[in-house]
Amino acid sequence: MQRRRDERIMSMEKKMTIKEIAKLSGVSPTAVSFVLNGKNGVSELTRQKVLSVIEMTNFVPNAASKRLTMKKSFNVALIYPVSASPFTDMFYCEIAAGLTEYLTENKYNVVFVPIKAPSLTEVPDIIKIQDADGAIFLQGVDKLLLDKLDEMDFPYIFIDIHENDTKKIHVSLDSEKLVYEAARYFISHGHEKLAFLGSDWLPGYYIRCFNGYQKALGESGLGIMPGWIQTGANDEEGVYRCMERILSSPDMPTAVCCMSDMQAIQGIRYCQEKGFHVPEDLSFIGIDDIVLSRYTTPPLTTLTYDKPGMGKLAGELLLKKIDGEERNSHIITEFGVAERKSVMDLRNGRSTS
Repeated sequence: MQRRRDERIMSMEKKMTIKEIAKLSGVSPTAVSFVLNGKNGVSELTRQKVLSVIEMTNFVPNAASKRLTMKKSFNVALIYPVSASPFTDMFYCEIAAGLTEYLTENKYNVVFVPIKAPSLTEVPDIIKIQDADGAIFLQGVDKLLLDKLDEMDFPYIFIDIHENDTKKIHVSLDSEKLVYEAARYFISHGHEKLAFLGSDWLPGYYIRCFNGYQKALGESGLGIMPGWIQTGANDEEGVYRCMERILSSPDMPTAVCCMSDMQAIQGIRYCQEKGFHVPEDLSFIGIDDIVLSRYTTPPLTTLTYDKPGMGKLAGELLLKKIDGEERNSHIITEFGVAERKSVMDLRNGRSTS
């Protein structure tokens, strides 16, 4: 008889639904959902009733019924251009890792959604079919797409945006200060001839970075040679062309300030292929501290900050927005220097690490 009773209980556990838990508890299905998701809106007495029934029945909520009751998909779309894929770009990989960790802790799934021409103005399918509660964009996106999302009243925020639109909620870096600090690091170690290696593929980002470079040199009364400013470093081939022009300058610089670690790493390799020594002949600094920068020859000196933390902060801002709470954008302004071996200290003739 005991065995048959246990079998009946096991059968009940397998078939139990949120509605049945609500019936046994004497409360509404919504109240059960609030308890399951740790939400406010129910009394402590109700919460204990529901938890007692859940414990007694070993209830595990069905994902589909949970979605229907809460009217949520518990998915967040991470939308990015193919050029900024977190699967190939080490900078965005670390940000996506922090975002995924935070959302997973808060019972949300991350759905990776690449977009490319001619789909840059189209609402992604995951949003059309209402299978995402919100979206996070890496970098900017076409205004036509945002207009459509605004019409749908769909929550979204940005990571690493390079526009001056203060209405867009985002988590970004103070890129002007980043490059300013990088240039100041060179100057503090005796460098007075600083080249600038970057890309104007994202104009807003380029302008901010170049402003930081100019500001640092201007404060120190240092001049800039036209051949030292190179803006075509969009890929490895572009970096090589830019470095060729820098190295053939009549007055060669002693250091190169780069808009990204990858540009610095590729620049170092070009110099070595041409017989130059880094940092003895030319010093390099980046501004991302991607994992690869630790393992180059020589290891790359670079600006460092909490990239996973950027992802976590973006996840927090989006979940607040999904719940109807508005939050302000957050711009990262605190940076450190990961001192390695790609910078020569001209004051003593040794690398800075």
